[in-house]
Amino acid sequence: MSDIVVTTVDWHTGKALRDIRQKVFIDEQQVPEDLEWDAQDEEATHFLLLRAGHPVGTGRLLKDGHIGRIAILPQHRGLGLGERLMRAIMAHAIDNSMHTLLLSAQTHAVPFYQRLGFEVCSDIYLDAGIEHQDMRWSDDTQESDHLPHIEFVSPGRFTIHNPDEALAPPTEYNQPGMTAIDEHNAQQQLIQLIDDCRQTLLIYSPEQAQWLFNRQATIQACERLIARNPKARIQILLQDVSNEFLRGHTLLSVMRRFPSLCQIRKQHPDLPRQSYCQAMTDQQGFLMLPIARTREGFVRVESRDQVKRWSDSFNDLWGTSQTDSAIRSFLL
Repeated sequence: MSDIVVTTVDWHTGKALRDIRQKVFIDEQQVPEDLEWDAQDEEATHFLLLRAGHPVGTGRLLKDGHIGRIAILPQHRGLGLGERLMRAIMAHAIDNSMHTLLLSAQTHAVPFYQRLGFEVCSDIYLDAGIEHQDMRWSDDTQESDHLPHIEFVSPGRFTIHNPDEALAPPTEYNQPGMTAIDEHNAQQQLIQLIDDCRQTLLIYSPEQAQWLFNRQATIQACERLIARNPKARIQILLQDVSNEFLRGHTLLSVMRRFPSLCQIRKQHPDLPRQSYCQAMTDQQGFLMLPIARTREGFVRVESRDQVKRWSDSFNDLWGTSQTDSAIRSFLL
């Protein structure tokens, strides 16, 4: 399955991996929350398995070679994803000079781990009310070709969060509290949204709607926000850094004047490109252009639930983002 990718994930911003563990261990297997979440998560290397871009599996590797918290969402089981995930974790461990790997297997999963070269090394015991056995893998007992080549992408520690279909923006802009926008009134609505902002402004992919975001009025509104609140925070995430964005009056001028309050970064190149642009303020104000090139969308001045969901997605993307060399050159 060429649409399967396994990558490392940052624990602090890895909402997707926590959601999977919540569903599998706490909700499905009834593991108590105080046992599921432990101090070792802070130091572990976490892995996320993506199928067609959606997070469906997770696991972790401790510094002492312990593998744990292997979980695949129920609807994606029986497809060999657990083995793909385990082989990726094992390959990562071997690449980091770990010669012995350990895990605590639920007894029904012992044959699965045995196929990967693990051997049982304990009697059966109860953990969170579930029967387990300890298992061990050592590279000195494995054939050299035991671990075949896998598709493992690790451009650094990052996380993926994909809003599900329920989060897709509406195509009819006549819902309560929603104002439809187009190229005639979008500027006014965006400026009002920023002028009402008290502290936090998040902007995603403004380069796709330069007619709206790279305007002097938008830049001035951002500057007014900073003037109102010296602790204001503006985060701007680009999908591409174009020459047009680097030239003239753009949001980069705000970053140049206020580098400690305004940050502009580029989305990780391995992540899927999106067609939408959006701006979010103070966890409640929301502007969305679902397909930016059509110059149509909506604004909501009070949409806490919607902003919470989309800001989670933004923060996950921000956690994997990069400072583009062209932006650094611009600031020098």
